[in-house]
Amino acid sequence: MSTHRPPVERHASWIELFFDLVVVAGVLQLSHLLHDGTTFADLGLYAVLFLAFWIAWVCFTVYGNVEGEQAWTTHTFLLAMPGLGVMVSAVPGIRTDHAVAFALAYVFLRWLSGRLWRPGRVVVDWPLVHLGGGTLPWIVSLWTDPPLRYWLWAAGLAFDLLIILTASGSRLLRRAQEQIALLVRLRGAREHVPAVEAAYPDLPHLVERLGLFVIIVLGEGVIQITSAAGSTPWDMDLAGAGAGAFVLLIGVWTMSLRYGSGGVPRPGPRDLPVRLAVALHWVTSCSIAALATGLGLVVAHPHGSTPRSVRLLLCGSLAVYFAVGVLAARFTGARLGRSAAWAAPCLLLAVAPVVFAGRFGPVWLIWLLVLAVGWQILCVAEPFRTRRHARAG
Repeated sequence: MSTHRPPVERHASWIELFFDLVVVAGVLQLSHLLHDGTTFADLGLYAVLFLAFWIAWVCFTVYGNVEGEQAWTTHTFLLAMPGLGVMVSAVPGIRTDHAVAFALAYVFLRWLSGRLWRPGRVVVDWPLVHLGGGTLPWIVSLWTDPPLRYWLWAAGLAFDLLIILTASGSRLLRRAQEQIALLVRLRGAREHVPAVEAAYPDLPHLVERLGLFVIIVLGEGVIQITSAAGSTPWDMDLAGAGAGAFVLLIGVWTMSLRYGSGGVPRPGPRDLPVRLAVALHWVTSCSIAALATGLGLVVAHPHGSTPRSVRLLLCGSLAVYFAVGVLAARFTGARLGRSAAWAAPCLLLAVAPVVFAGRFGPVWLIWLLVLAVGWQILCVAEPFRTRRHARAG
């Protein structure tokens, strides 16, 4: 983990916020994949597409984070927005001929993000800059058909996640130094050979950027709830479902941003390692976006029994969110007993779609999830206040 801290505090610039507008469109389009059906195949495709879109966004976000204001004056960098726009536009037709456009845009963005870096810069906490093997399955997929195409995409993304979590920064630096030494021997003094320089993220700024992504995802949840409420007859069931949905989003916001870091719930006193925090950010964002979609579906149909697919979407996405907290507890120094308190609701919600099948209506189901999130907040709030008072004292 890098402990580098820049001397000047930075915040998201106007152009960074403008760049994030493509995230608004991306999360909205991806949510449409879950509207018609939520089989395990649908959820798997959703996770793959969300991860691809997220990695493309993070590649450019990390570049802007490390290089600072000068990154946003690079004209090549601005090509990322239309590239991400192509990925977003291809989502509705991803099961047909638009899949090729999605794959081409992803490969182009990965190539472009690697070309932006100056020679000799080694990005210690984002090894995808230097190791792009995960794009090879995407290139091969251009000549394949579903479902093999989607499996190739998943394999490439799994490789990238493995690289993010396991590639050694010191090894990357050593390899770069060996390559520079080889160039010096081959070229001699006739040409300038760039020196090796380790590049570290601006951690507070990166945390803010990741947190803004989660804010956008939560905002999409608000849009889904209000849009559904606007097209549904108003009665007490709608009021109960809508109120519960908003309270649930508030609870997730509290866990992710008030007591979390960069949108990732953090139940322990220590910070997460940079790479793990970034990887968990994808899981957190994906689960919150799926949860928001499920809330919109429940608010749109607040009467009768909740369909099994919607129960699976709601309970499964929140269970994944809780699982992130359990994993984060392991790396942030939370006590074992407190981690077990996190794990219990996760296990209960994982089986809720089966146990409570047909027994609870939409309103009761939403408020059951609200109680689970409330329990998570109670588990974290008191230790958080204790740590804050200790620092103040």
